[in-house]
Amino acid sequence: MRPAPGPYADWREWLDAFAEGTDPPSGHLAPIDEQMGPHVQERLMRHISEAFARRQRRWADTFQRDLGALLGDPGRAAHALAAAMTSARTRLAPLRRLCTLPAMPPALRDELKSALDETVRSSQRGLEDSVRHASTELQAVVHANRLTAAPAPPPPAPRGPGPGRRVII
Repeated sequence: MRPAPGPYADWREWLDAFAEGTDPPSGHLAPIDEQMGPHVQERLMRHISEAFARRQRRWADTFQRDLGALLGDPGRAAHALAAAMTSARTRLAPLRRLCTLPAMPPALRDELKSALDETVRSSQRGLEDSVRHASTELQAVVHANRLTAAPAPPPPAPRGPGPGRRVII
């Protein structure tokens, strides 16, 4: 049975997809505010926290799997570690976007951002600890590719032809 359409159903559908690793657009989500009523707000905030936790676990599991794959080819460990860290940073983007959704109450956004920041700091500390006695090359890779680094800005949109007609002679 499909739930009745409305803001709560929209949020639940979006959160279920998000938790499973999909990154659907969020512009249609209604603000979570007093107009929804306290019980609906509470349920939605619980669902948001659960979806966030599931997606965060998915991120951590994938990162651990990528790091585990490094054991298979020690000769390429530095390159593979850099690639795993870059990929992990990229996969943090949807979690960071969730932490800034304007439709959520500011207190919830702050709570999620703090939780994500702590997860990323903890993962970075774990990596630093694990390479403490490794080669200086691996230590340099972990330092140069910090998970805590600010995300790179998106590339600029490609520019199309200027106004007017294109003349070919």
